[in-house]
Amino acid sequence: MIKVSPSILAANFLNLQQELDKIKTADYLHIDVMDGHFVPNITFGFPLLEALNRVDTLPLDVHLMISDPSRYVDRFMDFGARIIAVHIEAETHLHRLLERIKSRNVEAFVALNPHTPVNALESILPFLDGVLVMTVNPGFTGQKFISLAAEKIRQLDSIRREKGLSYQLAVDGGINLNTAPTVVEYGADILVMGAAIFRSDSPKEVIEKVKELKR
Repeated sequence: MIKVSPSILAANFLNLQQELDKIKTADYLHIDVMDGHFVPNITFGFPLLEALNRVDTLPLDVHLMISDPSRYVDRFMDFGARIIAVHIEAETHLHRLLERIKSRNVEAFVALNPHTPVNALESILPFLDGVLVMTVNPGFTGQKFISLAAEKIRQLDSIRREKGLSYQLAVDGGINLNTAPTVVEYGADILVMGAAIFRSDSPKEVIEKVKELKR
């Protein structure tokens, strides 16, 4: 079954508890952490995760769009992250960091920006729990889907089949009811969706429609 991870970046923060109540049928809650350095925007940090960790919420899917993620990753895990995605473009000692994440029984994902080729991951794929394919340039919600970047999902699905690997494929950026069938057909397992869910008339209905998609 396709999994859905609504991105809290698109939620109404004046009524956050109500927003969370709308997405209880999803699988994860996606947290976009941006530092204003790796990407040109600043979003959330430890206080938000600490607050979410005190309430009954979906498992936290944390996407670190930050420079030098190894400095901060342990604190995000301390605050309840169940998935941590770090960018290959931001981490020099990637294998070491992935092993550190996995040692805490947290799923280790690597994110790829639209311009980064799949072959950059070649030597690290056997160590991953998942790959997060960015289909927009990271930094802002509501951007237009980059179809060429989505082709990497197909490539990564082909590689995992050929090599018998079990990593999951997540996709983030411009995913809505129009683009979701395409990325699912390509092999995506987890769809990160922001505005398409939180700014819809019926978030629950959107989630249900995505979960019903078949390859």
